[in-house]
Amino acid sequence: MPANIDELKSAVAAILKKYNVPGAGIALVTKDRVVWTGGVGKAEIATNRDVSGDTMFRVGSITKGFVALSALQLAEHGKLNLDAKVADVASEIPVVNPWEATNPVTLAQLLEHTAGFNDFSLAEFYDFDSPPDNPRPLLWILTHFRGPEHVRWQPGTRMSYSNPGYGLAGYIIEKFAGMPLEDYMAENILRPLGMTHSDMRLTRAVKDTLAQGYDDGSPVPYFPIYLRPAGELKTSPNEMARFVRMMLNRGELDGVKIVSPESITRMETPETSLAARAGLKDGYGLGNYEDEKEPLTQHGHDGGIDGFLSRYAYIPEAGVGYFFAINDFSMRGKDEAPMDEIAHLLYAYMTRDATAHQEPAAKLPPGASEWTGYYQPNAPRQQKLLYLDLLLGGRFVSLKDGRLYLRSVFGTPSALIPVGGNQFRAEESEDATAIFTSDGNGKTVMVVSMPPEIGIPDYFVKTSALWPMTRLVLVLGAIAAMLSSIAFAIIWIPRGIFAGKVEHLAIRILPLLATISIVAAFAMTLTSEPIYLARMGLASLSYFIGTIAFAIFSVIGLVLTLSTSRSPIHTGIRIHSLLVAMACVGLTSYLAYWGQLGMRFWQPW
Repeated sequence: MPANIDELKSAVAAILKKYNVPGAGIALVTKDRVVWTGGVGKAEIATNRDVSGDTMFRVGSITKGFVALSALQLAEHGKLNLDAKVADVASEIPVVNPWEATNPVTLAQLLEHTAGFNDFSLAEFYDFDSPPDNPRPLLWILTHFRGPEHVRWQPGTRMSYSNPGYGLAGYIIEKFAGMPLEDYMAENILRPLGMTHSDMRLTRAVKDTLAQGYDDGSPVPYFPIYLRPAGELKTSPNEMARFVRMMLNRGELDGVKIVSPESITRMETPETSLAARAGLKDGYGLGNYEDEKEPLTQHGHDGGIDGFLSRYAYIPEAGVGYFFAINDFSMRGKDEAPMDEIAHLLYAYMTRDATAHQEPAAKLPPGASEWTGYYQPNAPRQQKLLYLDLLLGGRFVSLKDGRLYLRSVFGTPSALIPVGGNQFRAEESEDATAIFTSDGNGKTVMVVSMPPEIGIPDYFVKTSALWPMTRLVLVLGAIAAMLSSIAFAIIWIPRGIFAGKVEHLAIRILPLLATISIVAAFAMTLTSEPIYLARMGLASLSYFIGTIAFAIFSVIGLVLTLSTSRSPIHTGIRIHSLLVAMACVGLTSYLAYWGQLGMRFWQPW
């Protein structure tokens, strides 16, 4: 544990070096004062510019908290109702809701991500054409991209993160404020707080001090996003320090009142989901969610946008908080590692004198055995990617020695500590993070957060494990068979080169080409920044062409393999070729069913 700020800065520097992150901006605060703001590392490598407390960062989804505060402020002034029906206050936006008569979408549901909206496709994210200081109107954006506003399930049941929902919420705020959201937020939230230069627009003051974003050391170009209310704020550690202190002081800072304490409490409290109505306090409120990774409950939000990752958190129980941002955004699986390590370091430093008070363990309620079984995820953020959730996102609940345990398909069990009734917490958490209830249609539902694997409570429905596990085995078996064609090619290709001939080349080469095509398509997608997938280019075309080529090679390969059934081929070669060809066609069918073949990332889904 660092003993002082200098040691803390050294510890942060070590984390940045470990993960090749150029720099970090940090703010540490209490309710009454700023403990320290500043930077570690470089804001821009090419110019050797250091990060300071005034360095601006793009903070992505942290913007949502400011949007929620704007809505709460308007509600306090009697200009807006959080329970207003979207169909009444923004009828010009084409929301398609099959449950409109009984369960209309409300503004509060947009802010809590419980409206049932899909998340955006990449083509609906970046505004490549408009200048950063003169973006398109939100009305144009929301009427131009109509896919996300199709409600997928009964509103007010499941929480599913949706950036378009915040785009619509921002538009409603604009409409009732009588001015652009950027102006309202600046005049009524940012400037009164003393956040002098923070802005959603790329102003000259922002541009002059904005850090350069990177991806593993490579500069990432700046492009604004269409859905600005979801993530276009730029701010600095010095100015975020004032925001975090305002949250700790329940809506007020240095005599300036932004909102009432009751509005801050509402901001922190989820109300519109099935789990919230069943009694679970953990979850996503209004642009603000609980983080139960550490012994003391934290509130706040994180943000991610090309080249940047950020997080702010405050701990009301200890009266402390922090903000930090880094100028590196890697999509290669390591991106959360530096964030989590820095967050843990800052949390530990700021709460070193505080004591957590966990909800005491209660007796396991009678009938808890009925909650055991397999639970399938049922609230995908992006409907097009549901097939991945269904494959690997399921959870098993088991009962052993009088305790319930939760585990992922390939994970280790984690205890669910009963805290009364149908609510449970993780061993390290302070409050309840899970609840078992009914969806009203006779199905058992589990809503659970299990840090660090599930950060925000996710929605699961109990079902038979037979088909999910069969499907997983079939897909993994198909992938293993296909990859074996590459292993065998290492043997037969050199033989063919030196011997000058390969027997029955077609039944070997086509499944191999199919495998290489699909591996290359997914590899290029997973190792490319979203900004390069959102436009037609090498990365996006690789997936489009690769998946189509995979389907063509797979079908032709199986036909040729079956057509050689009477040819004199070594039995082992015949069997292996047939298995690989069938695996390719099987996976082709699976991907085709989920609309993955020939997907154009540069077009709305």
